[in-house]
Amino acid sequence: MKVEISRVLEKMAGSMNIGLTKMTPPFDGIGNFDYGLRRALDAEFDWPGFGQSLLDQVPEKTLVFAQGVFELRFALFLAPDEPETLYCFGPWADGPQSRESLDWCATYLDEKAQKVVEEYHNRVRQMDDNAIKTTLFAVISLLFPEGKLKTAEWREFMPLRFRPSLESFREKSFTEELPAELIAERYAAENRMLAAVIKGDIQTALGGYESFRRFQLTPRMRSPLRDFKNFSIILNSLLRKSIEQASVHPYYIDQISSRFALEIEALGSVEEGERLRVRMVREYCRYVQKYSLRQYSPLIQKVINEINLHLDSTLSLKTLAAQCYISPSYLSNVFKQETGQTLTDYISRRRMERAARLLLTTNARVAMVAEEVGILDVNYFTKMFKSATGQTPTAYRRDKRAQASLEVAPDSAAPLPPPAGGEKREKLRKS
Repeated sequence: MKVEISRVLEKMAGSMNIGLTKMTPPFDGIGNFDYGLRRALDAEFDWPGFGQSLLDQVPEKTLVFAQGVFELRFALFLAPDEPETLYCFGPWADGPQSRESLDWCATYLDEKAQKVVEEYHNRVRQMDDNAIKTTLFAVISLLFPEGKLKTAEWREFMPLRFRPSLESFREKSFTEELPAELIAERYAAENRMLAAVIKGDIQTALGGYESFRRFQLTPRMRSPLRDFKNFSIILNSLLRKSIEQASVHPYYIDQISSRFALEIEALGSVEEGERLRVRMVREYCRYVQKYSLRQYSPLIQKVINEINLHLDSTLSLKTLAAQCYISPSYLSNVFKQETGQTLTDYISRRRMERAARLLLTTNARVAMVAEEVGILDVNYFTKMFKSATGQTPTAYRRDKRAQASLEVAPDSAAPLPPPAGGEKREKLRKS
């Protein structure tokens, strides 16, 4: 199976949280390859000439590691199977600005411009330089004959020997618009992620998150881990508000957001936290897939939530219609029209789904499980369960647990609707 180089490189850049710019004549859009720094320095900069100079100067079968004036890193190479095509990874930084860089800025820039450059540097992804070079070389070398890929180092990458004038830095386009553009880039990535979460689109949401986390936010605390936790709390809040827009009931929203709030505080390292954030995005999308009711009218949303949250109560067409102040016949017709099934069938299906879950996640007796889903006659419950699953409750629990012991457990389990009574919840937990 043939895989496009660009797709592989996009995946790699995403996994390392750095940008990837494809440069090819007429070089449209390459002005943002460093998030707009050079464009802000010189509005009249010759981007086509810049792109062509890179094509001319980067040797074939060579991975060039370049460092800019402000110690930002890039990696460039010519695509082996795409004529006049250059790929540029970056920017990334190998840590805070060095003393040498700060002295350079103090010599050539005024105080306001120095602050802008510092802010820019803080927003770029910081990574270990040797680690990213090793990874890039290992992967990109696979695109060339074995042993043919070489490396080269460029310093003061513009690739010109760039020395800005103070006038350039005093221009509004640099001192004000550059930080604003970086923030706009970050917010655009954030919005792409949240829009995908609202739809329950896991892959698009993860792609938006990968773009979002390329930006290194300005540290606010002395502890990097505390900073990471604080920003993770913000992410949790954003995701929580997103699934609220997808008409997910507050009960479920509270369940997932509270759980992740505890996990964030328990983090022991940033690396552990990065994995947690990816899981957060993935699970919030799954909640939308499972619990979103936005496709239904407010009336049916209310009825479905009433059913899901009170499965252990007496649920009937008559009682639900009375709660909504409408006639049973009207509710029956609207429910069937919007969901494609009768209200009675929906209640039975949800009860059996929850019963199946309780059988697998607790050691409660079958009679207790039946009571938890609003069925007091255990024989009737067994008959209903077998009709829905093809097995008795006892056989279902035995077979599914045996099967689960041979498989890898899923990432997480969605919460069940709460029992109406605290006493029954306590009995179930202890049993």
